[in-house]
This record gives sequence, C-alpha cells and structure tokens, in this order.
Amino acid sequence: MRDQSARPVVDTASSVLCDPARVRALRDTGLGMASDSVMERFVAMVRVQLRVPVALVSLVEPDRQVFPGMVGLPEPWASRRRTPLSHSFCQHVVTSGESLVLEDARESERVRGNLAISELGVVAYAGMPLTTGDGQVLGSLCAIDTVPRQWTEDELATLADLAAMCTTELRLRLATRHRGRERVRAHELSTQLELSHERTRILLTAAQALASARNLEHVRHQVSDLVSGDDAPTYVGLVVLEKDGGMRRVVDQRWPVDGEDGVQRYTVDAPLATAKAVRERRLLWYPDPESIAEDFTPWTVELYHRMGLHAVVCAPLVGMREILGVLLFGWDSAHLLETGEREVITTIAAYTAQALERIRLLEHRAGVARELQEAMLTELPEVPGLAMAAHYLPSAIDEAVGGDWYDAIRLPSGTLAVTVGDITGHDVHASTLMGQVRSMLRQAAWCLPGTGPGAAVDSLESALAGIPVPAHGTLVHLRLTPHDDGSGRWDLTYTNAGHPEPILVAPDGSVSLLGGHGMLFGFPEFGTGPRADHHVVLEPGSTVVLHTDGLVERRDVDYDDSVEALCEQLAALAGKPPRDVVDSLIARLNAAGQADDDVVVLAIGV
Repeated sequence: MRDQSARPVVDTASSVLCDPARVRALRDTGLGMASDSVMERFVAMVRVQLRVPVALVSLVEPDRQVFPGMVGLPEPWASRRRTPLSHSFCQHVVTSGESLVLEDARESERVRGNLAISELGVVAYAGMPLTTGDGQVLGSLCAIDTVPRQWTEDELATLADLAAMCTTELRLRLATRHRGRERVRAHELSTQLELSHERTRILLTAAQALASARNLEHVRHQVSDLVSGDDAPTYVGLVVLEKDGGMRRVVDQRWPVDGEDGVQRYTVDAPLATAKAVRERRLLWYPDPESIAEDFTPWTVELYHRMGLHAVVCAPLVGMREILGVLLFGWDSAHLLETGEREVITTIAAYTAQALERIRLLEHRAGVARELQEAMLTELPEVPGLAMAAHYLPSAIDEAVGGDWYDAIRLPSGTLAVTVGDITGHDVHASTLMGQVRSMLRQAAWCLPGTGPGAAVDSLESALAGIPVPAHGTLVHLRLTPHDDGSGRWDLTYTNAGHPEPILVAPDGSVSLLGGHGMLFGFPEFGTGPRADHHVVLEPGSTVVLHTDGLVERRDVDYDDSVEALCEQLAALAGKPPRDVVDSLIARLNAAGQADDDVVVLAIGV
C-alpha cells in the first residue's frame, strides 16, 4: 500500500522552495552561479575557522542550488558552481527553516540516499540558514567534511556567527534593491555592513601580517596593531605554553599595563582567565567585573582591577595537535561582545595559532642546524709560540642558518693549518655541506705533506667535482711554520678562494690587507689553473685576523668604508691578546645592531 502520509511533507517542501516571495528575494539578491567576492570571503573564513575542506554559500532555487561562494568542491561541480537538488543537503535547511547538523550523513535516514554523499564526497555537514528580514530562508552557509566529524559547540557557534554576518550582507542587497520602500532599514543595515566590512578587512590584514611574523614578540606586536577603533581593547596579551606545561607571558613594553599584573610564569591550574581558557579549551568572555567575580577568587578580581580591566576575553590558540597559548583582550570598562566581534577574535586567534606553529617549527629547525654547525667548529689547538682565539656569532634572523666555519689543526710536520670559510646558503643544507667541506679540506692538508695551501684547496675542489658534492663558497686556507733560528718569526703561507682578505696587524700598529684574492671554490667550469700561494713573514708581536663577510657587510654601510673602519679598530688594538681582539670586534658588531648573517672571527697572535 502506498504511504499517503509522506505526500504532505513533499508538498510542503515544494511549496516552500517555490514560494513566489522567496523566489523573488533570491532574484533580488543579484547572486547566482557567478563567484561573488564577498560570499567568497565568508566561505574562506568558514574553512579557516572550522578547518574543513569544503565550505559553501548555497542559494536554493526551486530546482537547483547555486554557489556564489564556494571553496573545496571537487570537479566538475567546482566549475559548474551548481548542483541539482538531488545533490543538496541545503534544501533541508530551507524547507525546515532550521540549521542542519550531521556527524555522518550516511547514517541519517533523512539524507543517506542523497547523491551528494556518493558524488560530492559529503559525509559530515553543518548548515546554518540565510534569511531575509521577512523570515524567508534563501539558502545556507555550510561547512562540509569528507569524513565523520563531531561538531563542537564552539564550531557551531562560529558558523552561526558567520551566517549572521552573511545574512546581513544579503539583507542589505535586498534593501538596496528596494531602497525606495526600505530607506530607513537600509541605512541600519548599511551601518552593520560597514562594520562587517571593517571586520573582514581586519581578518584579511591579520592573515597577511601574522603570516610574516618572525618570533613571539613580533606576533604580539602584530595582534596589538590589528585591534583598533572606538571599541578596541585597552590591553592585548599573548601567553604561550612551554614544553614543561607551564604558561609564560610574552612581554610587550608598548602597552601601558603589564600582563596579568606582572605574573610572568604560572601553571595551567592558576586562578587566571588565561589558564582557565587552556583548561577548558574554549573562548571565555567576562563582560564586567561581576562576571569575573562569579568564576574567580577575590584575589583574581583584585588583580584585574589593579590592571584597570573591567572586561576580559580569552581566546585559546589551538594548533593542529595541542593548545599553544592564549590571547587575552581586556577593556577598561564593561564590554558586550557582539557577534561580529567574537568572529574577529576567534579568527585572529586561529591565524595566531598558525603563526606560533610556524615559529616553533622554524626555531626547532634552526636550533638543530645551529647545534650541528657549532658542534663541528674546532677547539683551537695549543701551539707554542702562538696564541689563538675565535668566535662564531649566529645570524639574528631566526630561521637563517649559515655555512660559516673556522678550523685549525696541527699537521704531522708540526705546521699549523688554519681555515676560515663560508658555504653559500643560509639553511640546514648549507650547514651539512660545511661539515663535509671542512672534513675534506682537513684530509687534503693532512695527506699532502710538503705542499702548500693552494694544493690542498685544489685537491678539495677536485674531490667536490668528482664525488660530486654540490658545495661552493669562499675560504682562506693558510699554514704557519716557525723559524728555527730562535727569532720568534713565523712563515705564513696562504691561498684565498674569493674570501675577505686576512688582515695583518704589525707590532708597530700598522695594518695591511693580505692580497691575492682568487676565484671562489666549487666552480670547476671557471677554473684558471692551480691555486696560487702567497707568503709573508710574521714578526713577534704581529696579529693576523681572519673573518667572514658578516663582520663587514651591512645593508646601510659601504663595504670599503666598513673594511676601513675595521682596520682602524684593529690598529687601536695592536699588541692586545687575540682573545681581546676577537671580543672587541664582536662587541663592535653587536653595538652596530644585530647581524643579518652569521659571523666568524679568528685571531692569531705571534
């Protein structure tokens, strides 16, 4: 027997979809299959906030649904920007007038036969209605996942907030179309839209600004700069979770109040709003001192009072695997959190979490590379008649890891072999290449007794080309041999492969550059024959200084002027022990501002 009870439901759904007033409102929005920039921004925010692969602004017509805002649909639907109602979950949002939330559509009697499951890959679905001022449901703003998903309360609240903002946009378009009859209402909606556009601008700015943040202090500065205007918070704080599970406040001296009254480090059990946001993994909002008093002890209430904060919002920074920290927004008067403002805060928190994850990755990668690089730097040998000192200074750029190195070994003949070099590149690969080049040059010097430094560098380049090892850069390789006449003099023989020239400081304080600049190493196709050796005799009291280019190359200073200033400083340091010379040069560099490149300085005193 035919089930007659189903007929009224179908008729009701059809009457809703075909309602003339609703169809007219759809037409009056001016939206259809064509992409609309504002609708595209809404789906982009849904995708970021809810971390879903697919998000849609779906407008449901009597026989199809169209997508003026769409991200993540598979082909051919992405190109068509429409589907028949046989592939639509959003029609149920329209016909019921209510949100539709499904953790696994395949288990829902209502939709498990819908072709959106098999052909669009829809499994989890959350859709919120988009309505006119008269209550007509035009479609839905929906989030879609391709695997089963348990939607959280915060996710659904965020989606509802975005749907409210999208509804405002649709209503303004309708009001603009009928502004003769709706002039007053259009003005109200225009004000709301201006606020919505401003908040959208803030979110877009946040995405761009936080994507370039280099460290925690920079992240806090960027977030602080994003919130402005009449209702802007008087305080923005960033708290991060440490590896030991504790919480640490990131200091920002630009703000007139100190975060949580100078509490720098504390545990997640602390009676503070930021700690509670971590424990509960959700946004916390306290609009006035009374609401703060309901959740916290008198000590906490007094603490925020001393800070001058009467309203507080804490947004946890949720990463891919764990909570990374909390953003704290505080106002000096009671503050009601509007729908759009909540969305701005949660979106900024999402972008901040992404920035923190990227910074953690860069810090870990740079830290590993620097540990590797510093582990390969030589402990200088003790050589009778010579004093030596060296210093390696990493780049101030967090993610930049260079290939600068120094090395000093005593050869079987007793001669001292010294190298200072710089592998091209500023990454982990450059550090690993540096280790290979250092070891290969050591072996070449050790296995070629009776030859000069030029022969060792030639042997290095031959091995690099033959193995091959894709390393190239600059270096100075020198040999120091004492005179056997008791004079205290030393023979210095060196070869220079495109490196900054060594500097000789004579006992009388005169300074000279040791010339003989050759081709960079690692470019056999430009070879011009065997490397040349150069020779100079060092008198007792002389000092030879070797360095990499980071010591003299500055963005705002001419290279020649920088070298001249270095020579003047070395003249003033004549007769000083090598350790004092090196420390003075590094101090001068630090005083001039943090270096963009890593630096090696090595001094040898006779």
